Amino acid sequence: MPRVKKQRLKRRSDGYYVCRYKDQWFYSLDEADCLAQREEYRRLERQQITAIPTVSDFAEKWISRAFPSASKSTMTGLRIHLRKLTDAIGNVQLPDVKPSMIKQIYSESYIGLSNSYIKAARQLFCSLFDAAVADGYLRSNPARDKTSAPHKGSTGGHRAITEQERTWILTLCKDHRAHAAVVTMLYAGIRPQEAKALDIDKAVNKKAGTLSVMQTAHYSGSNSYELTSKGKTDKANRTIPLLPPVEEALEGKHGLLITSENGKQVTPTVWKRIFRSYKHQMEEQINGISFRWYGRTKEQRQLAEAGKLPPWIEFTVVPYDLRHSFCTMCRDAGVELHTCVEWMGHKDATMIMRIYDEVSENRSDSEAEKLKKSLFRSGNGSGENTNIPATVEE
Repeated sequence: MPRVKKQRLKRRSDGYYVCRYKDQWFYSLDEADCLAQREEYRRLERQQITAIPTVSDFAEKWISRAFPSASKSTMTGLRIHLRKLTDAIGNVQLPDVKPSMIKQIYSESYIGLSNSYIKAARQLFCSLFDAAVADGYLRSNPARDKTSAPHKGSTGGHRAITEQERTWILTLCKDHRAHAAVVTMLYAGIRPQEAKALDIDKAVNKKAGTLSVMQTAHYSGSNSYELTSKGKTDKANRTIPLLPPVEEALEGKHGLLITSENGKQVTPTVWKRIFRSYKHQMEEQINGISFRWYGRTKEQRQLAEAGKLPPWIEFTVVPYDLRHSFCTMCRDAGVELHTCVEWMGHKDATMIMRIYDEVSENRSDSEAEKLKKSLFRSGNGSGENTNIPATVEE
């Protein structure tokens, strides 16, 4: 068995020996004592790491240190991801966490969710285990291992509504509590969270013809929203033109744009119930009958027997479709991209170009017509093309 070579230290000009372990330095006039100090430090470090925490214990202490200035709503969202992790492997000690365990969490708890939501979870898990590596509990990060990478989620589930749906929104269900909010989201492009926090008296300036977004509603847990001036981006607080449909929908209204039946701020449960009620009322007015009685009345049974019962028309618009549609309408109308970014409250044009800037059929036809006029202008009004280059003779 080969002998272990004894480490030798050089003596400094001041007579001291010095050695280092990680970021800790040790000094002594005696070489053996200097090395002994370092070895004792290593022993104490190993002794401390011997009490290895579980994932749950480490995560609970880590999250409050890692996000000391996070808002209540942000912290709630982070803890939801962390709970999925600890529910699955909370009792496992940190060194025993394997990449396959992380992969299993994605497979069991994140199926059918959006890509951005899954990415947020992975970012949190990676940060958590990075801290465990830095503290000496792990040699490598299992959440960053290639085999633990999550699946891709869904992207961009919202869409631009049709002309027919826009007509229904403007003409039907005007007496419904959600009507003003729906029209404002459609013709001002505000987010649903901003609609829940919008104060009509403070936001609307009829003289200037503008609508200002000054606060948003963040989910704060316990089925409630917290109103804050800190929006989704640093440009979330913005001023938007007050278009005629919005001005008409807000005429005579005061206070919050959308409230519960007692006039108080909506909760997540109340908001879902309001929009569900709006959807059902829209379908009832579109089809001329409640879905409960569709095909069941004497008249409708006769139509069904004759094969003339019209199909039931669903109103499939969801709140974020309205914001998507506003951006599409702006781009169709020729609003420049920079202005669109400002009105939408985005940080830059990336999101608009990737998700919102949908090329509608109207815009496609319009742009095609522009191209024809530009390339094939007629000089004599006869439709004869005078802009085609002459053929070069050989």
